[in-house]
Amino acid sequence: MEDKNKKFKILLVCPNIPGMLVLPGAIGLFTAILKKAGFALDLFDATLYKDEVSVSPQKRVEYAQARQFSYKKNLGIELRPDVIGSFKAKVESFQPDLMLFSVVEDAFRQALSLLDAVKDKNIPHIVGGVFPTADPAKVISFPQIKIICIGEGERVVLEVAQRLRDGRDICDVSNLWIKKGDDTIIQNPVGHLANINEVFPDYSLFEEVRFYRPMGGKILKTVPLETARGCPYQCKFCNSPMWTKFYHEHGEAIFLRRKSIDGLIKEIRYLVEEYQPELLYIIDDTFLARPVEEIKEFAEKYQEFRIPFWMNTRPETLDEERIGLLKQMNCYRMSIGVECGSEEFRKKKLNRHASNQDILERMALLAKSGLVFSVNNIIGFPDETRELIFETIEFNRQLQGYDSLTVSIFTPYHGTRLREEAVQKGYLDSSVITSHTTSSSLLDMPQLSKEDIDGLVKTFTMYVGFPQKWWSHIERAEKPTPEGREIFNKLKNIYQEIYFSGDQFQKNKTIPDWDELEKKLK
Repeated sequence: MEDKNKKFKILLVCPNIPGMLVLPGAIGLFTAILKKAGFALDLFDATLYKDEVSVSPQKRVEYAQARQFSYKKNLGIELRPDVIGSFKAKVESFQPDLMLFSVVEDAFRQALSLLDAVKDKNIPHIVGGVFPTADPAKVISFPQIKIICIGEGERVVLEVAQRLRDGRDICDVSNLWIKKGDDTIIQNPVGHLANINEVFPDYSLFEEVRFYRPMGGKILKTVPLETARGCPYQCKFCNSPMWTKFYHEHGEAIFLRRKSIDGLIKEIRYLVEEYQPELLYIIDDTFLARPVEEIKEFAEKYQEFRIPFWMNTRPETLDEERIGLLKQMNCYRMSIGVECGSEEFRKKKLNRHASNQDILERMALLAKSGLVFSVNNIIGFPDETRELIFETIEFNRQLQGYDSLTVSIFTPYHGTRLREEAVQKGYLDSSVITSHTTSSSLLDMPQLSKEDIDGLVKTFTMYVGFPQKWWSHIERAEKPTPEGREIFNKLKNIYQEIYFSGDQFQKNKTIPDWDELEKKLK
């Protein structure tokens, strides 16, 4: 049986925004599952190929939200040309019997181009991931796509591979939508949720360079770690709540699952043995949403490793006890989602109910601890105004101790409640498919133009980090004119000098002479 399996070849395909360096967990899980079953595997990873637009990590640097970083200088690589030609060459050389695409919405159009490039070969394929689950009818309507998987795919990929290898029909496999020759679509029931404790991801198909990424001014070998799947919160701008709704509609009472602490420790031992990571990148939506007793148990058992790690959480989850546990575990850095500084707008529009006072108090605890953190913000929400964005700027000016601010433009992902609202209000055509969170706004709103949002996302950190007497200079820098670009570059250089002169542990502690620095803007 093993030899028979090895003759059946599966190509895992990872369409991606260029330069997005976090290894995709789905590809790791599918590799582990299919390798264990003995199938011959290969990978096409689009991450290190050029695109026609600036990629999100580059935009973060350009907009003074991150330290300077160069793929060539820091990683020794150049983004490659001709992703389509390279994909065709991979398919020609590997001759797969099945292709599996794991797709987020931002990379969907690239997936279509890849499929289109090899359509003459008629290779069976499955397109799965967040976007196909959020809007399966739209995704399967594209002529390049014949089969999609909605929901989780761990069980699906193995069953499909085994059936195709054995010459059996796949038309009744759970979670699949299959487009027949007459364009009618088979819509199969959704199967049960995966047991997330069963499989440790296998990233061995990825190039070594893909494990390295910048973080806090250092280049670290980084491996993702999923400790939980799902989010207990219901933010309207996020597509994580979609999963809870989707599985509830298909008979599952609870989507959110947390891995057992003992299982996590075994997984980390495996990751250490296989990859020797310098940083663990915890991909949970909100790591500290675990019950504190579980965090205590994890902190105690994690002393075996104390590998620096990154995590994401919300201000409401911060308290002295949890912060102390993070220090005990050797937390390297975290991102805190503040998102919006208007308490009323945040509550009504985003479904986030913490008060500004509570956020300030909890963030002050974090600042006092000495742990390194960044603050996440979003601008350009439906119905947001310039005045509301400046409330967010003013709120960020009250925060202390952060290493960096990140600012994204609201992205109307399928499956989010705010996308539905934007379509209903006429701000967004229902056919629009997103690109990424630092590209231009996709909304057409009467009170706030795309140009205004573009100008504010690139100057947001400057409004926060520079004195108010500089705001007239910063406002000029919002404009996409020669004068605007010139003043923007001067401001960016000053910001980098003050706030990003060293790594996150070697920050410039000199109090700026703002009057002297302002002379550089003349």
